[in-house]
Amino acid sequence: MIHKMLIVGLISFCFSCWGQAEKKIFTMEKNHNSENIMMIHTQTDLDCKFVVSKKNNEKNFLEFYWIMDSGRSKKEVHPLIRDEIKKRVRFDGMNDRRDSFKVTINDLKELRHDLTDTSMEVVSEVNEGNCIVKSILTLGPSGNYKKMDLEKTYCEVSRNLLGIPNGCLSLLLEGKEIPNGETIKITFRKK
Repeated sequence: MIHKMLIVGLISFCFSCWGQAEKKIFTMEKNHNSENIMMIHTQTDLDCKFVVSKKNNEKNFLEFYWIMDSGRSKKEVHPLIRDEIKKRVRFDGMNDRRDSFKVTINDLKELRHDLTDTSMEVVSEVNEGNCIVKSILTLGPSGNYKKMDLEKTYCEVSRNLLGIPNGCLSLLLEGKEIPNGETIKITFRKK
């Protein structure tokens, strides 16, 4: 009987593992310690719906880790850094169908930009049998109001008198134009 319960438990655990997939939202890169790239990601279930991650005794739709060694390994984010990243990349609510949520990029508040909204919509959809996640940011007049599937941000770091990073001098947004897939790069500079 115990043996049977162990097998059922193991099968249930495996299905729950297989039932969720990590989906990249975008990466955060910078010129300070440029070998460290921050991966911002989420999880989807078998129905391509967003699910809550329960890492670090928290319930989140956004998760973070460091990509190290030119992408060969990843490392957990220290809780203090995690709290700062959550301020810079803020989750702003999920729709009832669990296929769309908003994320605000707060780094843009420090910069001169022409975006009407500093939040993007993260959407999940099934395309040709695959669950696809897009991070849709609508550009302003300097980007001809195009919609971009954001892939990465790149911060040129500003430093205080002691050399400690304290913000961005400029922020590059890079992604693919929706719907044609052409690369878009746009840079906003410090106020």
